[in-house]
Amino acid sequence: MTSVRDLIEDPGYFAYKFNFDTEAVEFVSIADGDLSNATWLNRDALDSNQAPLAVPLSQLLNALNDLGATIPKSKVHFIFHTAYCGSTFLSRCLDVKGFSQSLREPQLLLDAANAKRLQWQSASTKLDFRHLPSLAMRLLQKHALPDQTLIIKPINSVNNIIPELLQVNSRSKAVMLYTDARNFLLSTLKKGEDARQTVRAMFDLLRCDFPHLSQLRITDVIHMSDLKVTLTLWRLQLEQAEQMLKHFVPSNKMASLYAETLIADPAGALEAVNQFLELGLNGDVMQAIATDDVRFQDAKNSQHQFSKEKRDATYEAIESFYGADLENGYRWLTNNNPATSLTPTLTGGLNLVS
Repeated sequence: MTSVRDLIEDPGYFAYKFNFDTEAVEFVSIADGDLSNATWLNRDALDSNQAPLAVPLSQLLNALNDLGATIPKSKVHFIFHTAYCGSTFLSRCLDVKGFSQSLREPQLLLDAANAKRLQWQSASTKLDFRHLPSLAMRLLQKHALPDQTLIIKPINSVNNIIPELLQVNSRSKAVMLYTDARNFLLSTLKKGEDARQTVRAMFDLLRCDFPHLSQLRITDVIHMSDLKVTLTLWRLQLEQAEQMLKHFVPSNKMASLYAETLIADPAGALEAVNQFLELGLNGDVMQAIATDDVRFQDAKNSQHQFSKEKRDATYEAIESFYGADLENGYRWLTNNNPATSLTPTLTGGLNLVS
């Protein structure tokens, strides 16, 4: 019979979700390679047919207290991002057998981020939203060996708990990947109706992080066009990212990387990230990574290879189709937010390595 200790310590079990209704952490069994292969670590990406193993929060805390050592033993670094900017590619590149293990978009961290938005308090324990980031990290730490580095790429909606995540482990660093207004908007439009719905859901979460927007009525948002919602989401994400960078860059805990820089010079950008995060990957390994076809698979469709030329041609077709609507959207954004640059340069930019 599987014990709670097994679920906590055995890398064959993944803590994928915190159930707020039952106040339990749900675990699923995973096979070798599942974590590296998954684009996002929610239930759909894992084996959705197996019944999860739920551990009540009170029982989990008792087991953790018995085990002790709540601080992650391995180094843990993060790839934070503003969505649609190559973060899946970057996390794949930093998943190197024997050196590092990448976790992409674990649901448990999104649950911790939403707990903060809800100001959640446990009814069965003394925990509240402030404790969930460290609890999540304690449960995720086992997926890298003590001499390896765990690279976590959360979903962008987790950026509201960046301070909490970076404080769990004093050695943690983070790269903030971001893009400009045009690329974010065109990437959204390229992905179709599903992406526009996703953007509205992202906006609904992110506005909770801004006091002046948290009281927006649903009717206010409904009357905003998809284009305006998308551009507003982009602006809010960049504003939030810059706030975090200004706080953590002076202590060398964070750096920023423009997505188009990564696309134009993957080898140079990857080496800059390698040096900043102190991963210790040698030049031959980095060169092999930068030319690996598997890592260049399209983030949303692994059957296709990413091609900048193909992307640019698609974007030109989208701009031709929408015509003046796009320029009007950019003008609306800057008229209402005069300090906003459509092509910003965030604090703490990494210097590329030749």
